[in-house]
Amino acid sequence: MTGAALLCLVAGAALVVQNALMGAIVARGTGLTGALLCNSLVGLSLLGLVEAWRSGPAFPLRLAERAEPWFLVPGLLGTLVVAASLYGYRQQGATVTVALVVSGQLAAGIAGDAMGLTGRKGGLGPETWIGAALLVAGAVLILRGRGAA
Repeated sequence: MTGAALLCLVAGAALVVQNALMGAIVARGTGLTGALLCNSLVGLSLLGLVEAWRSGPAFPLRLAERAEPWFLVPGLLGTLVVAASLYGYRQQGATVTVALVVSGQLAAGIAGDAMGLTGRKGGLGPETWIGAALLVAGAVLILRGRGAA
């Protein structure tokens, strides 16, 4: 297993813990946006400190000089992912939410790879399609088992 694969597995597990903790924050009366704001502020603060240490305190000025309007899109998409996951966890539980999110990621990932948007070289082999079919079949079974399909 490569370091990247291991990191992705750890990140996947961390998302479950993150959403459980954010659910507890919501339960304390902060609301969904309050929990999302806490999550974003902590992440932004940590990244700001890391970049200030790495590049020096003038990094915000360098970033502003290079910024373009489309730079906002990844942040908006990230907020959508976290908000949808948190809402899903609270409404249908972790298992169903993860199955749906991963299925959506896989479909978009296959499309992105096929169109060359991800920098991946080469076509998609039969193993990719078989793996995708198995993942979708697993998601369907999970949804049926939870009465959600």
